[in-house]
Amino acid sequence: MRNLTCMPTNIGVKRSAITLAIAAAFPLGTAVAQETQQLPTAKATVQTEDSYKVDNSTSVKYTQPLLDTAKTITVIPESMMKDRNVDSLQDALRGVPGISLAAGEGGAPPGDSMSIRGFSTNNSILVDGVRDIAGYSRDTYNLESIEVAKGPSSAVAGRGSAGGTINLQSKTAKLEDFTDVSLRVGTEGDYRARLDTNIMISDDTALRVNLLADDGDVAGRDQVFNSKQAIAGSLVTNLTTTSRLTVNTEYQKQDNMPDYGIPWVSNGSTPVAELVDFVGSAPPVDFSNFYGNVHRDFEEITAKSLTAKYEYDLSSDTTLRALARTGSIQRLNIVTAPRFIDNSTTTDVRLSDEKTRDTKDSLTVFQFDVIGSYQLGKTTHDLVTGAEFANEKFERWNYTAVVADNLNDTPELVDLYNPDSFVEFTGEYARTGKSQEATGDTTGIYIFDTVTLNSQWELTAGLRYDIFETEYFNDLDGDDPTVKLETTDKEFTWNIGAVYKPATNGSIYFGAGTSFTPAAEDLTVSTNGNAADLDPEKNVSYEVGTKWELLDGNVLASAAVFRNEKTNALTDDPFDGVDGDDTRADTLNGEQKVDGLELGLAGQVTDELQISAAYTFQKSEVVNAEGADATQMGLELPRTPEHSFSIWGSYEVSESIEFGLGAQYMGERYNSTSLTGRELAEDYLIFDMMVSYQITDKLRAQLNGSNLTDEEYIDKLGGGHFLPGEGRYISVTATYSF
Repeated sequence: MRNLTCMPTNIGVKRSAITLAIAAAFPLGTAVAQETQQLPTAKATVQTEDSYKVDNSTSVKYTQPLLDTAKTITVIPESMMKDRNVDSLQDALRGVPGISLAAGEGGAPPGDSMSIRGFSTNNSILVDGVRDIAGYSRDTYNLESIEVAKGPSSAVAGRGSAGGTINLQSKTAKLEDFTDVSLRVGTEGDYRARLDTNIMISDDTALRVNLLADDGDVAGRDQVFNSKQAIAGSLVTNLTTTSRLTVNTEYQKQDNMPDYGIPWVSNGSTPVAELVDFVGSAPPVDFSNFYGNVHRDFEEITAKSLTAKYEYDLSSDTTLRALARTGSIQRLNIVTAPRFIDNSTTTDVRLSDEKTRDTKDSLTVFQFDVIGSYQLGKTTHDLVTGAEFANEKFERWNYTAVVADNLNDTPELVDLYNPDSFVEFTGEYARTGKSQEATGDTTGIYIFDTVTLNSQWELTAGLRYDIFETEYFNDLDGDDPTVKLETTDKEFTWNIGAVYKPATNGSIYFGAGTSFTPAAEDLTVSTNGNAADLDPEKNVSYEVGTKWELLDGNVLASAAVFRNEKTNALTDDPFDGVDGDDTRADTLNGEQKVDGLELGLAGQVTDELQISAAYTFQKSEVVNAEGADATQMGLELPRTPEHSFSIWGSYEVSESIEFGLGAQYMGERYNSTSLTGRELAEDYLIFDMMVSYQITDKLRAQLNGSNLTDEEYIDKLGGGHFLPGEGRYISVTATYSF
């Protein structure tokens, strides 16, 4: 698969790279030979022909091949997602060591919540290089690849990205007619039907449509199900020989049973005798237990977006790119958080800890880039300059009981070992008014330059300046709805890299970068203490590594050591409460770090065998904390296992038959650094498999099995609860192409 933008060839010009970029943006009648740009093409086939090795990043800001990029970047191509039967972002990322998942907590919504190299990346998920919004579970039906760039990346993506970024590359139209239809059925009474059709409207215009209908229970979890319907469209056209337009749109509806999993046996209290041996860990219950109520709990999500991208070749060496996106995500849900009523006297779990959420997240963003490659003397400059303007809005309404909630008011209790999910619910909930509204405006300007000094040395530098302003009306239904919290953050972030190529197929590199995480990263800012007055937290990362293309360039092997530091982490103010000060005040005197090693291998080992394998070692630590948080010093960071690895391989026995086998290991990790709420998730190892059979040239059948040993394991960690991983699941998929 190729990116729509084809970079022109270099030409020799005796001017500085920056001057060239500016001058090219304002052509004054200079006659320059233009290159004709072509739409990408695709071969209609149900066979897996694409290699697991990916050569280039999906981001225009990484101008060099991955081999020569001074950063660990893992790309999960569509071919691997199909082989592994992956249908969600979370499933795909389980195969990327260094990433661990978090559960929804309190009022936070369930969805794609995760950490990279020890630090949260919840607000650093991008779609086609644009920040995505809201917390929800993302599907892979309309993705060509998933790219994980590890290490602080605010120079590339803006605020947040303390551990890295995750970019989802959408499917776009190709210059060919093809249609793929697939149907999957599985052991959970589930089905997944997909249609991917691409139509050439003319010689230089194509339309692609993806449809999805998905419904089924979650393996290993009682009463939990997910259902979604979605449509995505992509129109791509060559407007002229030098300009191209891409328009993508998507609409998705989800109807799910939300799941907060199982309560921890907290180490912050002394439970009844039968749970004493399980303090600080999972209780001795069946991991299929569901502690919600099927008559009250529900989750409805509506997501929609429209994106337009225009590209114009200003000259044979310079391209202008303009992108605009608007979208929104609406969520309405009630979910029960499993909590003991009083575990010092009983094992009963209450149903009264229900969490409601009625929200809408909206986004409008504009990006402008000038991308060019220029020769200056004996050096080459691959230059990207640009600006981003974004407006984000968060709205929340009260969703409350208008008819008394009997499960809350009694309160109703269920047995820890045998919970009743069908207790009668006689209440009724409805929207009763808006309670919160927050807006955020981002202005960012950036420049990246990769200087190729000679055949052995490359230097890269990037700089971004952000202005991030927010307004948060946190009490619209209170005594004074005009009360608001305002924040303004103005920050420079940077990245640098040096690449030495001892051979054409290898590189040795050093890279470093920074990020900033403002208090209002997700637009809202805590009303407790002095949060709105604090400067952003900041991260810096250093990485030394090497990458090699082996076996005639078919395999990419990599190794890197890294350090990721948060130099001014939030920590308790040791003087809070003195002289009447707020007892919840914080300072930025904390320090946290993660040191690690990462190894990777991906590609075509032989004509028959493909492999993707990776291992990550992480040593995390709270280096400094103050006040009430001082007890955290020396402890590991949440959701940061020391060891994790994954391996997946597929072997083509013949032209018709292919086998796949994989394993994923996650080391033990904690959910918190708080000594009074610090629970341990044990390590786990699970196995997956695949067998596919090419019945005819157009028809393929594929058998997949995940968690083959039906391992009970903790997948997502929350503060008061955890989510078990999915149980054994077997499915059969039939795919027909024409």
